[in-house]
Amino acid sequence: MKINQITYYDHELEWQFKPIYFYELNLLVGISGVGKTQILKSIMNLRKIARGGSLNGVEWDINFSSNNYEYKWTGEFETKEVDAFILDDKEAEKNKFIINREHLSVNGTIIIERNNHEIVFNGTKLPKLSPFESAVKILSEEEDIAPVKDGFNKVIYSDQSRGENSVFVNRHMINSLTITNQSSPKKYSSLEEIQESNLPTQIKLALVYNHYPQTFHEIKQLFIDIFDHVEDIRMEPDKDKNLPKIIADYPFINIKEKGVNNWIIQQRISSGMFRTLMHISELYLSTEGTVILIDEFENSLGVNCIDILSDLLLENRKLQFIITSHHPYIINKIGMEHWKIVTRRGGVVTVKNAKDYNLGKSRHEAFMQLINLDAYKEGIAVG
Repeated sequence: MKINQITYYDHELEWQFKPIYFYELNLLVGISGVGKTQILKSIMNLRKIARGGSLNGVEWDINFSSNNYEYKWTGEFETKEVDAFILDDKEAEKNKFIINREHLSVNGTIIIERNNHEIVFNGTKLPKLSPFESAVKILSEEEDIAPVKDGFNKVIYSDQSRGENSVFVNRHMINSLTITNQSSPKKYSSLEEIQESNLPTQIKLALVYNHYPQTFHEIKQLFIDIFDHVEDIRMEPDKDKNLPKIIADYPFINIKEKGVNNWIIQQRISSGMFRTLMHISELYLSTEGTVILIDEFENSLGVNCIDILSDLLLENRKLQFIITSHHPYIINKIGMEHWKIVTRRGGVVTVKNAKDYNLGKSRHEAFMQLINLDAYKEGIAVG
């Protein structure tokens, strides 16, 4: 999947962003609070909708391509006043929102046309179906719709700064534990099947550690090239007997440093080292057409990590990256042809390319002009 253009409105929160055009590598730049993270979250909201989520007041228009097909998907949920402090799951379940309209076309041919009264699929009116779920979800097993579902399954929000680097293991990871055990039958018969799975990156890494050592060696070697004081990496369950039995087989990362006898367990690995390893693993273990969203790319990363990871992003052509940053070093490192300059006036977010501001031809000149640009420095306008 490749996202080409997206327009998004949140009528409940009264904010929106005008059409944004994306390429293979996109660096959203702008001051804090301008709306960069919200753009990423909006894309994740569309993923939720494609999976059956019901979101209050959301209206969208997205164009994306997959396997040489061009898709246009638009829709809008109703907007209702709801209690923002609902904590009870049963109460939250009552707050589902009706889809007022939905449209899906492929290469210009209408596949789904929906309004408050009916859903028409390939010219045929369907029986009454759930008004709270997108037709893309309801009809996801149909041949014309399955590629849309598969495409949104390839959108991942890469937040390696927390969660997986702690003792906490989420339910998705727990459900994946049994397939990483070396003594269990291999559920994935090829590296490609691992890449195409929806497993967390750390679980994928454990699978290649156990079954595809050459791929694991390549990942490890790139990591060692950045951190040359490291001599080895392994993955194994934590030996702490006090851990709950349910996570006893979870494959944690261990690092061996030169001149140090004991291995460093995952909980003691620096956040920058852990995040770097996970980002490298994503590059190797994501299937072609994956859309990777990374918020505040610079978090926990030193200059040595940023250099190598930025080069890897620039070299990669099989994945799409949408990244946010306001760090001068990253902006200067990644060429201006990839910059998306984000500004906001009230609740309206606007994104423009560097060329729209006639920035200099050299990277350094363009960077200096950018940081002195009123639209970049001020970022947020009122009214």
